[in-house]
Amino acid sequence: MTTVSFDNAVALKRAHGCVVLAASTFIALALAPLSLVLFDLRDHDGQRIVQLALLAVAAGAVAVHALSRREPDFASNRTAAGAVAALGVLGAMSIASAAVLRAALLEAGIALALATLAIGIGRAALRLTIRRLLVVAVAASLLFAFAVAVRYGAAISADTAVLREHLLPAYSNYRFFNHVQTVTIPLLAAATLAGPARLRAWAAAALVAEFALLYFTGGRATMLALAAAAIAIAALFRRRAAPWLARLGAAALAGAVLYVVLFDWVPQWRGLGRDFFSGDMIARSEVGVGGPRRYLWALAWQYIRESPLVGIGPMHYAHRVNVEAAHPHNVYLQLAAEWGVPFALVAVGLAVAGWVRLLRVAQTSADDAGRAIGIGLVAVGVTVAVDGMFSGNFVMPMSQLWIAFAIGLAIAYVRTAGAPATTSLPAPASPHLRWAVVAMIVFGQIAIWQGVWPEILDVNAHVDRVRAQIVHNVVDNPRIWSHGWVR
Repeated sequence: MTTVSFDNAVALKRAHGCVVLAASTFIALALAPLSLVLFDLRDHDGQRIVQLALLAVAAGAVAVHALSRREPDFASNRTAAGAVAALGVLGAMSIASAAVLRAALLEAGIALALATLAIGIGRAALRLTIRRLLVVAVAASLLFAFAVAVRYGAAISADTAVLREHLLPAYSNYRFFNHVQTVTIPLLAAATLAGPARLRAWAAAALVAEFALLYFTGGRATMLALAAAAIAIAALFRRRAAPWLARLGAAALAGAVLYVVLFDWVPQWRGLGRDFFSGDMIARSEVGVGGPRRYLWALAWQYIRESPLVGIGPMHYAHRVNVEAAHPHNVYLQLAAEWGVPFALVAVGLAVAGWVRLLRVAQTSADDAGRAIGIGLVAVGVTVAVDGMFSGNFVMPMSQLWIAFAIGLAIAYVRTAGAPATTSLPAPASPHLRWAVVAMIVFGQIAIWQGVWPEILDVNAHVDRVRAQIVHNVVDNPRIWSHGWVR
């Protein structure tokens, strides 16, 4: 009787932890971006603070879960465990060789905390179901579209210019919103097919709005990533991909119509100024990826040649000031330049192996709704990987959170498909393993807060000091903060 009561108490504690983490994730991804206007902070800095708060909540939830008497094992694959161990060793070598230890530890801490969040989301999705957590993507997209609509209506009624930087709240650069879309659009397409019944129409509306905003902002890397994902899904799933592709294509067409009406015809009819025209994206694309990216990539290659084994140090692309950006707009070059080529190869290999496992599970799914979710998650893997070739989606706080959210859903998806048909609790984990997990979580949080605590007390003053003492660029160069250079 005592054992049963204890098991019930543990199960209840886990359920509460999952609900708390899911609710915190909803607040951070759906509500916080719209509330940042209440704070006297730059949008990027406000988002970073929201991210750090969510990562702290996730760390607490996963640590409490790890210390429970019974612990599900997400790392049952010995090859994957070996790859993670190799990353740990290679990462420690890179951190030890870094010029600014505080910055290197901060980058490592954020990476660990994002991985912890992904695990926490995976466990929450197992407890609450993936379909329910898709509500986060739908609600976040609808709320953001509503905020844009309010600003759009205000601009039209006041006969002021329809400008992208004014219409998209909570993003210091509207391109950062495109990074989020590389995750949300595939998930929304899945939600139209597999979400709760009452959610599907709302998911369709959100998907159309997302495409209209994508055209309005002209996110070329996101468009390319979505096109690559659609081609990959069609090739890998063939006829079974038809429903997901049909929803994606229909929303893309409807979004184009909405874009033309709202952001082309109406401003022309009212004689209002605007900062984007349909031909702009084509004109920009004709000149390739542009000089700034080639310059940033050349710097990354220079750093790789300088220190190929351990890199110049985590976050240390932002230690060497240049005239363009504090990151190279290419996650693969960034990993190799900052962490070293061996670390980059192992990290990319681990990501590819995880994606292939997800693909196999999705391909063998006999359930239409389950397959739609799997296709959406497989597509996210493609869009994020392609977008990462040209942008800072692995650098900006909101896109980092969304990527971790999608990885968590993928963990739950694979875990659900491979779980045995039993209702019994999992076997107890080794106390050494549980405490090792907790130690890594604690290390991640210590690494983060030792890096940001002096700055977070007055972010505005810190950013102003960086602008005055380190770099005099008029335009912000975000990394951790809106002026992201480190010394």
